[in-house]
Amino acid sequence: MLSAEAISLAFGGRPVLHEVSLTLAPGEVLGLCGPSGAGKSTLARVLSGALTPDAGRVLWQGAALPRRQPGPVQHVPQAPELAVDPRWNVGRILANAAPPDPEVLAALAIRPGWADRHPAELSGGELARVSLARFFLPQTRVLICDEITAQLDALSAQALWRGLVPLARSRGMALLVISHDAALRRALCSRQISLEALPTTV
Repeated sequence: MLSAEAISLAFGGRPVLHEVSLTLAPGEVLGLCGPSGAGKSTLARVLSGALTPDAGRVLWQGAALPRRQPGPVQHVPQAPELAVDPRWNVGRILANAAPPDPEVLAALAIRPGWADRHPAELSGGELARVSLARFFLPQTRVLICDEITAQLDALSAQALWRGLVPLARSRGMALLVISHDAALRRALCSRQISLEALPTTV
């Protein structure tokens, strides 16, 4: 479904990614780990089409990743409070890219009564679920989950994953789970890959 071939990228002359390759099959849950600064979030942005690599290529079903946005690969960022407009209520946030999907709202336990609330009126777990729901678009086939539960307590994190994984599986969607939590990756992922931090020159 999705593949990256020898992706390299540098910022200001500092190498961040060097010849990184991976494949992601339909319905697969792949874990991605590595130390802070290894380029995990940068790779996520490359895979979603938000960044163009200096070398290498990202392929979607054997062809170049579509340039249209929103595309089939969606990058869910770590901090939901930075991904939503604090001036918008939940109803407007959920309807921004496409009409809300009732199955998604139910799976992620998003209550109708939240529609008039603003982000500051939700708990961390509630806001994380609202932010995540926005990425379940008709064209979404891959979700890149970038430390999406790192800021949540254990119960909130478990509730989010219990809703997300079966929902993605029922739709044949693939997940790339970026996390420092080894136990979480073992529980969710069929296989794992690791990125290493690069020296200042390669």
